Amino acid sequence: MTASTRKTLNIALLVVLAGFLVHYSLFSMREYADFKPLYRSGERFLWGRDLYNFADGHFLFKYAPFAGAMFAPLAALPWALASVIWVTGAWALLGVTYVQSRRWIMGRETLPLWVGLLVFLGVSKFTLAEVRLGQVNYPLLFFALAAIISLGKSWEGWGGALLAVATLFKPPLALLLVVALWRRRPKFVLGFAVGLTAGLLLPILRYGWIGTLDLYRGWWEVMWVSSPGQMESEVNQSLPGALTRWLVHNPYGSSFATLPPEAPMIITGIIFALYLALAWWMELRSRTNPELAPVAPVLLLTGTVLFNPLGWVQNYIFLAPALILAFRYVLLERGRGRTRVALVALFFLAAVLPNYEMMGRHLHNHYLAQSWIFLGVAALMAALVVPLRYRHA
Repeated sequence: MTASTRKTLNIALLVVLAGFLVHYSLFSMREYADFKPLYRSGERFLWGRDLYNFADGHFLFKYAPFAGAMFAPLAALPWALASVIWVTGAWALLGVTYVQSRRWIMGRETLPLWVGLLVFLGVSKFTLAEVRLGQVNYPLLFFALAAIISLGKSWEGWGGALLAVATLFKPPLALLLVVALWRRRPKFVLGFAVGLTAGLLLPILRYGWIGTLDLYRGWWEVMWVSSPGQMESEVNQSLPGALTRWLVHNPYGSSFATLPPEAPMIITGIIFALYLALAWWMELRSRTNPELAPVAPVLLLTGTVLFNPLGWVQNYIFLAPALILAFRYVLLERGRGRTRVALVALFFLAAVLPNYEMMGRHLHNHYLAQSWIFLGVAALMAALVVPLRYRHA
């Protein structure tokens, strides 16, 4: 294939992809179920009203008060304009996070086009759910990746602050702080502490001390009351969600056992401790083999969804770095790592290929209820820790 032909095909592919993204975005903006509470929180922050109201029904605002302050600028705009800005930003950050991940993992090396397409396919199901709902995961992934990349650089203090911003939206992302502690990066930890403190206190500027304390009480009440009932939801593809459906109650069929409601979280705690030990072991191995340096951060990044009691399907857009890393190792091994290839293939078969359009609502709900996505993601994590079969310096 000549260079001009390759360029023409790339342009044609981009045009087709852009057309699909525009069409899908216009369709998605009719729903935007999760962006509405975010936009509403910004409005309430501007008006100085309570952010948490059970009268909102299913679409409760469940983020920290800091999130209301962050969405206040968008809420000052008309809904239609704010929606366009948000969906445009989501697609832009899709490209940015891919470039971030590739440069962090590959350095100056390039990925073959087919690998890039497979990575996009691997997160496509989660990306489409993310955009359709108007969620916040792509900005959070951008902040988390920037924080990881900052380690060891002159701006790592700012990286810690970026992780604090992400943590204020999704507290499980604080797990990435473990990497900074393992690598003894005090500036990063200090930046995180300062950023977290500033974010927690920010609502005082609008609500005062007493009003801010009331907001945090409201946030705690909303999370305490609404979260337990969502553990068995089929779109909860975390380990606690899977264990709840397998061992306590499955709304779409019989469970494998009938254990007390506390059992899933106890088992999750044990498995999480083992997972953390595995990440630490990979971190130690990376000190003699630099090729393994990204593994521990990627394991922990994915762990923020795997072990989150409310780890939704769309949260697995965080898998982009894991997919790039897995394919990098496949390329390094030049066909010698058959176990890794099989595990990556299992991820695509279990987590990516089955979809709503192909299966229909009833069968797809049963597929989700059996947590096949979770099992596929677990296979992908296993693919990252299989010993590399190549000669390294």
